[in-house]
Amino acid sequence: LAKPEERTPAQQAVVDYSDALIGELKRADVVVLGLPMYNFGVPSTLKAYFDHVARVGETFKYTEKGPVGLLTGKKVYVFAARGGMYAGTPNDTQTPFIRIFLSFLGMSDIEFVYAEGLAISEASKQHSLARAEAVIDALVEPELAAA
Repeated sequence: LAKPEERTPAQQAVVDYSDALIGELKRADVVVLGLPMYNFGVPSTLKAYFDHVARVGETFKYTEKGPVGLLTGKKVYVFAARGGMYAGTPNDTQTPFIRIFLSFLGMSDIEFVYAEGLAISEASKQHSLARAEAVIDALVEPELAAA
């Protein structure tokens, strides 16, 4: 990033937007990502969001032992929707990417819920959605009981 006094108005607007996104993330106790799979990757809008919130000194820092994430103590839920079946295969590039990136920022308590095979058949779609809903219910029930 350019020094504040050297920024153009357009650059400052981008920094202000990034600051707002980082502020939201810092204030959050729980982070929820809706994640469709596009061509084996994440949507470009999510990648752009990640680029806005990954900032040295704000969400991570460099140390002699390597980078350290500063956004610790957050629970992350990732709800992944996919037309095919990818979880647990080499073609699932999303899960490791999301884990690596979020861990880089300090978020390591990450729960993935997959709805896969949505484009295979109506039966596959309904089965996968029911299974994902059951997983979500199991995640929510302890929270409701504690409330």
